[in-house]
Amino acid sequence: MQVSKKKLEELKTTGGENVYFAKFLTSEKLMDLQLSDSNFRRHILLQYLILFQYMKGQVKFKSSSCVLTDEQSLWMEDTTKLIYQLLKEIPPDGDKFASVVEHILNTEENWNTWKNEGCPSFVKERPAETKPIRPARKRPAPEDFLGKGPDRKIFMGNDELTRLWNLNLDNMEACKSERREFMPSLEEFFEDAIEQADPVNMVEDEYKAVNNSNYGWRALRLLARRSPHFFQPTNQQFKSLPEYLENMVIKLAKELPPPSEEIKTGEEDDDNDDPLLKESNESPEEQQQKPVTGQQLDAIASKLGEEWKSLAHHLEMKETDIHEIESDSEDVKMRAKLLLVAWQDREGSHAIVENLVSALNSAGFSDLADSLSEL
Repeated sequence: MQVSKKKLEELKTTGGENVYFAKFLTSEKLMDLQLSDSNFRRHILLQYLILFQYMKGQVKFKSSSCVLTDEQSLWMEDTTKLIYQLLKEIPPDGDKFASVVEHILNTEENWNTWKNEGCPSFVKERPAETKPIRPARKRPAPEDFLGKGPDRKIFMGNDELTRLWNLNLDNMEACKSERREFMPSLEEFFEDAIEQADPVNMVEDEYKAVNNSNYGWRALRLLARRSPHFFQPTNQQFKSLPEYLENMVIKLAKELPPPSEEIKTGEEDDDNDDPLLKESNESPEEQQQKPVTGQQLDAIASKLGEEWKSLAHHLEMKETDIHEIESDSEDVKMRAKLLLVAWQDREGSHAIVENLVSALNSAGFSDLADSLSEL
């Protein structure tokens, strides 16, 4: 048995001279020495009592072969009495320790009996009442409140509340109306922030919308409802909300279509009738080096559907990322969109059309690769 001197001194100062945690060694040569320790003897004797209780008790899941003979049962009873006598003689507080152990083991027998009976409920059911229960009488509502007929008018006690309540016969249907949709689109809400984030406009940080706490709170709620970037895990660490929103604004600026600032004239309309002028002036090589837009991601995600996992391995996505995408949404199209967004966030400036086309071709989606170049 090993007890540090420092531990013993701490126990003595707190008034626990006889309480400490011992470490018993397993060497057979030290067995006689350890038996001289009172705590060690208590441990051994207590284990005997627990074993005897299990052997004598009726345990539901005990093997049927564990049946004691009369001679064995008699020996256990005599040995149990001897063990309790030894526990009472072991200092300190032997009598108190023995009585506490006996009380706990008796409580354990009641616990075993309750489990053997299938753990019945302790709540006793009330006996059924013999008297018939009279149905409660509903107080009739006054007619001046509910009104009569199909054109009834409900009075709310205030002229303005009455007017608002009676705007529609079915208030729940009125709440579901499309006119009650006040949530702005990402393009409308972040239009000013995207314009301010452009270095060409030279807007100072203190005048940017992302530094407005009210704007930041509304932006987080809108991103949670409409943007897949909000729930996408990232390794970037942001010290403040404006810093996070500025990063999100940069991502949205790459995905959202730029606002049209050109004023078309009649001459321009006439020129656009020429099919040759409608063709892009960019070469195929330049188009392949352009970053993937949000419109292209949406088109590819809708066509991938249930086969998004096949593309995930060719985009070199980890299994943990794939499991997170599966747990985030049950819709296969949304999972495909989350996959492409995660790839775009990881690649950053390298998330170009050429790399996505290469991954689609290696995954066997050559038709999608061809359609991506045309978008």
